[in-house]
Amino acid sequence: MIKRYLIPSDYSTADSWRLVEWCRSIGADEFTIDFLSSTPGRAANRWELFEEVVRPLALGSAMRERMSGRTADDLMRNTERWSLDEVSISALKDALAEGVFQYDPLQDGWFEDLILYRDGELILGVLSHEAFGVLRLAQSESEELDAAGFPSHDSLPRIG
Repeated sequence: MIKRYLIPSDYSTADSWRLVEWCRSIGADEFTIDFLSSTPGRAANRWELFEEVVRPLALGSAMRERMSGRTADDLMRNTERWSLDEVSISALKDALAEGVFQYDPLQDGWFEDLILYRDGELILGVLSHEAFGVLRLAQSESEELDAAGFPSHDSLPRIG
């Protein structure tokens, strides 16, 4: 597998959703996303609206790789998952109106760290507060990614 790194500034909102659809076309079949809140009472409505739409698509929890954790051992943990389909992508678009790289912790509650899985393996992972994503692809898929016009990098560019 090849790792391709994604930088939010390379992607418009529409292109980020086109990337999700592309991942789905090559087998992404489930996702997870985190919801954080600085004011739990008011923010609960945002989560409840999202959860109401994706509840029928719930797959339960399973051990899955994550993009962050308190320790290295916590990168593989029990994770709530949902099926990735037209309905869930629509709900994700509502939750992340500015695209999959959206990070806005100033809201009462916010969604972050979208991860798409293919057959239980991470294919697209976003680390929202660090402003990058990673794709894990076969060589042929990496070539298809380039041919489809999606910008990616061999490594994360240095900042500063």
